[in-house]
Amino acid sequence: MGNKKTIALTAVITAVVTAAVSCSVTSYVKDTASVFLPSANDDAAFYNKIKGIEQILDSSYLYDYDKNELREAAAAAYVSALDEPYTSYYSADEFTSYIENIQDGYVGIGVIVGVNDDNQIEVVAPFEGSPAYDAGVLPGDILKAVDGVEYDGDSMSDAVNSIKNGKEGTSVNITLIRGEEELNIDIERGDISSDSVNAEMLEDDIGYIRITSFNMESENGEHSTYSEFSEKFYELKDEGMTRLIIDLRDNPGGVLSEVCDIADMLLPEGTITYTEDKNGEREYYSSDAECEDIPIVILINGNSASASEVLTGALKDYGRATVIGTTSYGKGIVQKVYTFYDGSGISFTTSKYYTPNGICIHEVGIEPDITVEMPEEFENMYASMIDYEDDVQLQKAVEVIKEK
Repeated sequence: MGNKKTIALTAVITAVVTAAVSCSVTSYVKDTASVFLPSANDDAAFYNKIKGIEQILDSSYLYDYDKNELREAAAAAYVSALDEPYTSYYSADEFTSYIENIQDGYVGIGVIVGVNDDNQIEVVAPFEGSPAYDAGVLPGDILKAVDGVEYDGDSMSDAVNSIKNGKEGTSVNITLIRGEEELNIDIERGDISSDSVNAEMLEDDIGYIRITSFNMESENGEHSTYSEFSEKFYELKDEGMTRLIIDLRDNPGGVLSEVCDIADMLLPEGTITYTEDKNGEREYYSSDAECEDIPIVILINGNSASASEVLTGALKDYGRATVIGTTSYGKGIVQKVYTFYDGSGISFTTSKYYTPNGICIHEVGIEPDITVEMPEEFENMYASMIDYEDDVQLQKAVEVIKEK
């Protein structure tokens, strides 16, 4: 008997609650009918829906919230839904960091990251000589957490901000996945403003120039990669350089204008590269007739990406360089940047780029003229860390260029 009463009472309470919820839903529908009415204009319907959500939250949501934070999150989610790793929305603070990353000068640990097919944050490459480089961070490492907070590909900007959110000399703890191993590494933040071009003279008047990234001049006056390359090139030439090895191994790319300026120095008059958008519209980047006519060998590997591939593809197509190493990364798409009124911004993919011979290397890479694999014990090391007597790729480059 008691059980029957309990069941009956529960049924009554449930009926009352259901009725109350029904009345509430009906009330909201009436209150917001003007903004939820269907519209033949999809844009108007979308804006009306957002306006309706804000009206509901403003009038009756139980908890306090920051409307600006919601709007920022909505903008980020809108762009993120494209599910394209090279297109991202940045808040004002994030956008400042993004711009610093393509300039030569900021505080951080000096690492380029991307999103892999498993929606993980993957290290493309650290900058040579950076704190991340010195701490042993390797291409292919998965960034799992920063200071104990876990991140994935959807929150890559947050992870990058956390890494850079500190003054020079402070430490950040990062958790990396390397194969089956999980690593926790403390890295001291530093001034990432080191030169992106290193040079030396090898035997038999062979010049050697390593380009670690392609950066534009920063606001604090740090030199651009083009100006560094030009300076090093003519210094070597004054020392008697007659042949040149350009090392682009582990170079993740950078600013297109910088690499085109370097290519212009080394190519005859003609096309360096061209881009093509979804409407078939093309934009050409060209070199003039003035050219440094010197035999060249280029070194690449699987971490040579983007702007590195522009330079490699152009010199290869013109027959100006022999390419040695392993197949490059294969990033053949171009991004542009737009800044909004509040300091936020968006980086978005606009086109594919092509080599002078009309080849798009996106997701394919550039095949070297001469394939040289590194010995297994050096496969996961940066090329710059390997001594000359063990660097079979550089040895091959020297052998080949001596014959030019």
